[in-house]
Amino acid sequence: MRVVIIGAGIFGCCAAYALARAGAHALLIERDPIGAHASSRNPGNLNPVLGSVPALVPFALESFRLHQELAAAIGPGTPPYALEPVKRVLVAFDDEDEAELDSVARAFAGLPSFATSRLSAASVRAIEPRLTPGIRCALLIEGNYSFDSAAFHLAISAAARDAGADLVHASATGIATRGEAVTHVDTVAGRHRCDALVLATGPWVAETREWLGLHLPVAPVKGEMLRLRLRGRALSHDFTHGLISLYRRGEEEVWLGVTREEAGFDESPSEAGRRALLDGAARILPEIRDADVIEHLAALRPLTRSALPIVGRAPGWNNVYVANGGGIKGMLLSAGVGVAIRDLILSGTTTLPLPADVGQGVG
Repeated sequence: MRVVIIGAGIFGCCAAYALARAGAHALLIERDPIGAHASSRNPGNLNPVLGSVPALVPFALESFRLHQELAAAIGPGTPPYALEPVKRVLVAFDDEDEAELDSVARAFAGLPSFATSRLSAASVRAIEPRLTPGIRCALLIEGNYSFDSAAFHLAISAAARDAGADLVHASATGIATRGEAVTHVDTVAGRHRCDALVLATGPWVAETREWLGLHLPVAPVKGEMLRLRLRGRALSHDFTHGLISLYRRGEEEVWLGVTREEAGFDESPSEAGRRALLDGAARILPEIRDADVIEHLAALRPLTRSALPIVGRAPGWNNVYVANGGGIKGMLLSAGVGVAIRDLILSGTTTLPLPADVGQGVG
């Protein structure tokens, strides 16, 4: 089977890998360099519970498990991406924050391989003495993982090609159809026949509407981050308050994120975003203002109104599939999305626990 995938972001690359491993001929079409957008501009945290809407948690947990399988399967011969356990500390300053800690602890209760524990102000400062004295208490979360998202994107794209997938660096310019099926995809580099088409275009969905009449409820949400180098010793844990997190990376780096802004398709870092990140982080760790800024990043994340991904066959089409809407959970969900798309194309069904309303709102 020949499957054309428009978009070599993390969803597209994971789908290409899963399909190629199953014997299909997968062709990725991508106009930009691999990792040019959100898939490589994020902290690479694999947190299936924290920040997931309840309907997404079963699928997120399965994707979390599949990532560990992927690390074992594609590790040799691909760029290393350092999948490793991470400990996160959610800090509280007031009663509202404490109630949020209770809510998070309940969400993790009973889940194997995860644990939470409440920390007093003294306990959390014993973990990191440089934290602000205004912290009242905290919640320690154990069991999550993190990785270098840019390296993972390169590794899974390389593994897909090693398994037989092809990559064409070109813009898709149109499609040809016969009845309710797509037969060819046109690019500036030529025409490509397909038995199935996967749309993994992220927030760029205008062509999907123009070519197929599909209205995908996906909007670009801009997120900004800072890569910093602390002047003292490295952090041993990640620290979070609200949207702001300090992510430990390596021996020296801290990734600071994240902002959320509806800014159309503007991907440029902003001074306002930089200030918001530093001000929020300084409330947790005051000396963050003395850190050296290595890089200021911004990217557009494809977000749906329900915060659920769109994964499935497109309504009205026999051989068109959608893999989109990962939002802030795109890196985590990518492993599950790749397997689900493979299953749906090759067998028409999947055993993965996709949320029941995935795809609703597609018109």
